[in-house]
Amino acid sequence: MGGDGGSIPKRIELVQQKKKPEAKDKDAANMAKWRHCALKHDTLRQPVVVDSYGLLYNKDTILEYLLDRGSFEHGPAYIKKLKDVKELQLTENASFKANHNELGNEYLDVYSSPFMCPITFVEMNGKFKFCALWTCGCVLSDRALRSVNKLTTSEEKLTCPRCSKEYSSSDDVLILNPEGEDIKLMEQRRERLALNQKKNISAKRKLAEAEEQPSAEKKVKTESTATKPSASKIVPTSNATNTKSSIQQDPTKSDLYKSLFTTSDAAKKKEKNKAHWVTYNPLYF
Repeated sequence: MGGDGGSIPKRIELVQQKKKPEAKDKDAANMAKWRHCALKHDTLRQPVVVDSYGLLYNKDTILEYLLDRGSFEHGPAYIKKLKDVKELQLTENASFKANHNELGNEYLDVYSSPFMCPITFVEMNGKFKFCALWTCGCVLSDRALRSVNKLTTSEEKLTCPRCSKEYSSSDDVLILNPEGEDIKLMEQRRERLALNQKKNISAKRKLAEAEEQPSAEKKVKTESTATKPSASKIVPTSNATNTKSSIQQDPTKSDLYKSLFTTSDAAKKKEKNKAHWVTYNPLYF
């Protein structure tokens, strides 16, 4: 046993050591994020959308999620409507071939991407930082944005190098698949947008209340004027009674003319002698 033929066993062969965990290929894991949907893990195909955290999804997958949330175990709860995501304007890579190595006789470049930057022509494979503009949805490399517009932290409006639309450097730039410090930047961006949204809602409520107050005062004024009796209605009635009494006291009028009115003495006597309509019986007259 052992030592035959002059072979000497080593310590590794005699002592069993704890196996090291298999190291994950960072490049492969990073590439998977840029080639597959973050929700269903299918291959990304246009139309592609991005959420406020910079994660990429297939648009049809997001529609399925919004229609039936129960079928997805770990779905993004913050996506409640289609406006919470933005459709991306991607530039296709003409040199990319999805199934160019079916026979196995060619070199397969796993870092080849179907999309690229339209300015620097770098592929969107995770090796370079890519950004999306929320206003227009254009996807560009971070290098292109910095070189063309000289991106700073100022609040001045900049223009998109791809479609020439204006955007804000702080709120409209979204980092795709952020890592490390970029994740904190995206969280700060979400908090900032939430505060701005609350301020806009409160400002709209104040404007609505300010517009309702004058209209309410106008309604009160119109109701008060409608309930008050007008003087023109009161004056004719008083004039009518005065004319009736003045006819009986007018010395220029004859007694025959005065007897035609119910205010005359003859008409009052006749009214007293007349029986009431309830107790009236024609047999007694």
